Amino acid sequence: MFSTIKNRFNKFDLDWRKSIENLDGSKKQFNSAKRHAFWIDHEFLRFFYHNKAEVAPGVFRSNQPSPDRLKTWAKSGIKTVINLRGASNQGSYFLELQKCKDLGIKLIDHPLYATRLASSKELLGLADIFERVTYPILLHCKSGADRAGLASVMYHLIVLNTPFAIARKQLSLRFLHLKFSRSGILDFMLDTYEKEQKISGLSFRSWIKNKYDPNKLTKEYRG
Repeated sequence: MFSTIKNRFNKFDLDWRKSIENLDGSKKQFNSAKRHAFWIDHEFLRFFYHNKAEVAPGVFRSNQPSPDRLKTWAKSGIKTVINLRGASNQGSYFLELQKCKDLGIKLIDHPLYATRLASSKELLGLADIFERVTYPILLHCKSGADRAGLASVMYHLIVLNTPFAIARKQLSLRFLHLKFSRSGILDFMLDTYEKEQKISGLSFRSWIKNKYDPNKLTKEYRG
């Protein structure tokens, strides 16, 4: 019975997403996308709590921003939004895509993951983005806890050369990251780097490029 209900809901959600894939500017479709974001993508949980913070001068983080919040970020000077969820067929993504276009904000879709490790190419790709984007920037994922946390740690380590112990605080309970949940694999990756860095002295970028093995780390983490 549960599987039947789940399958029906998934079909309902998929049909809903297909109906808003190409926003045509109509109020009806726009409102449909807003409802999808609110109920299916849990915007109702983000309505009052934005999990936002300044990562460094010109760099900010938050959970998934609504169109109204993007307008507020634009007024504060944000030039680039890095969407760590990646492009999707969620109502929240279509709203974000359209609002960034309307506001003249550059939207970069670069996915990271909360419960599995990104490839070295994906991590180095984010490092490259940090070097070429127009600042100020906003980093966001869905909740602003895990992917935004990892990206913030990376910014400190790669761009600012912040001491590891300080950079590491960007992925913490303060931002609702739960180390002992499935997202703890991100902590395991960073802890492994810290141990190896003390021996080799490698920078985080060099470690990702030359030593990082997500498949091996995943096996070790799962035991």
